[in-house]
Amino acid sequence: MKMGGSDRSSAQTVYKGVSLILVATLCIVLMNTCAKMSSMVHGPVEMIFYRGVVALGLLVPYMLATHPASIFKTRRFGAHLYRSVVGNIGVGLVFWAYSLMPMADTTALLFAAPLFVTALSPLLLKEHVDAGRWMAVVAGFGGILLIARPSSGILADPVSMVGLGAALCVALVDMALRNLGRSENPLTTVFYFILGGVILSAPYALSQGHLPEGRMIPWIVGIGVFTAIQQLAKTAAYRYAEASFLAPYTYTAMVWATLAGWLLWREMITPPVMLGTGVVIASNLFILRRTGTTRPATVSRAPKSPC
Repeated sequence: MKMGGSDRSSAQTVYKGVSLILVATLCIVLMNTCAKMSSMVHGPVEMIFYRGVVALGLLVPYMLATHPASIFKTRRFGAHLYRSVVGNIGVGLVFWAYSLMPMADTTALLFAAPLFVTALSPLLLKEHVDAGRWMAVVAGFGGILLIARPSSGILADPVSMVGLGAALCVALVDMALRNLGRSENPLTTVFYFILGGVILSAPYALSQGHLPEGRMIPWIVGIGVFTAIQQLAKTAAYRYAEASFLAPYTYTAMVWATLAGWLLWREMITPPVMLGTGVVIASNLFILRRTGTTRPATVSRAPKSPC
């Protein structure tokens, strides 16, 4: 059976979206890999500063070349400020978590973000969450417990809590972007998010930090380069396919994170982390499908990540 012209065009459009989200997901893992390597010398705040400087050096020329100058205009400074503060706190926690934990473990904990979104939606977004999604949230956090393996000493050495704090910030940013995405171009949102990170981190980075040198320079530059690429790829992906369709492909991050952890640090993923990750991903996919059946599908206009 031959595929019609419109069907072929539609399929090609979807393939573009899938390809772009896979590239964006890979670049997020590469960004975090560079941050983990840089953490041997630089702290999270310094990395946020240099990340922003490099990323803006790539994004601003691209925005000027592809859009009119009005792309930088906004009337929603308050919303951008909130997104920038919470989002960059999240980025700092992400970088900190990767410096403390294996790549796969941290990546798995960050998958808790959609669970937080569902759990907080009734309070912050006044959305109804049915019994099925609540059960998925409970099951998902059960998977998080398998990954975090909490013990009586977790308060003395709360490493996993850093990763969960990062996931909570991701969730708060995701909910903020639902509102921002209705009126702002995604690139405008990305620009103010990264610019805000540079401004917020500059006082500490310039007074207490130190310039990258020697073997650290490629890793620091890599954080910014992969930040810019993943933001552009993600923004483009959501123009070709719905966010609900693309979401499952973002879980390929676990494959890349496991591979990077093994190649660079000889980290081995443990059975509890594998099992917990499977439970969390299954819970997220169930929530995603359940949500799609209870409200009309919408095309996302804004990247759903603080990174």
